[in-house]
Amino acid sequence: FDYILESKFLFIPQIDDASPRVVTQALALNRPVLMNQNIVGGWKYINKKTGEFFHDLSNFRQSLSNILENERNQRYQPRQYVMDHLGNEKAGMAFLKFVKDNFGHRVNIPDNTRYLLP
Repeated sequence: FDYILESKFLFIPQIDDASPRVVTQALALNRPVLMNQNIVGGWKYINKKTGEFFHDLSNFRQSLSNILENERNQRYQPRQYVMDHLGNEKAGMAFLKFVKDNFGHRVNIPDNTRYLLP
């Protein structure tokens, strides 16, 4: 974690890792993320509070400039985003809603169920 804490942001150039654990670690440590837009599942981590996407070299320079400026002006709130949206209970409530919306007619979930864990 020391390297993340010493950094201004986390850089994720690859596209092969569908849910890189290091991204949530960086966000929890209050570091924004510069992530390749083509990574599967990246959409669930990056927004105006957590960082920037880049597509390829055609927009990398602009995305890098954006993340540096926004970080310098303290426009990101990655840790707050993690606290508000991630974790077992938050994700479990979203998972419960998904199961009820898409499979409610096929599964019997007790009425007092607050969240599901995969």
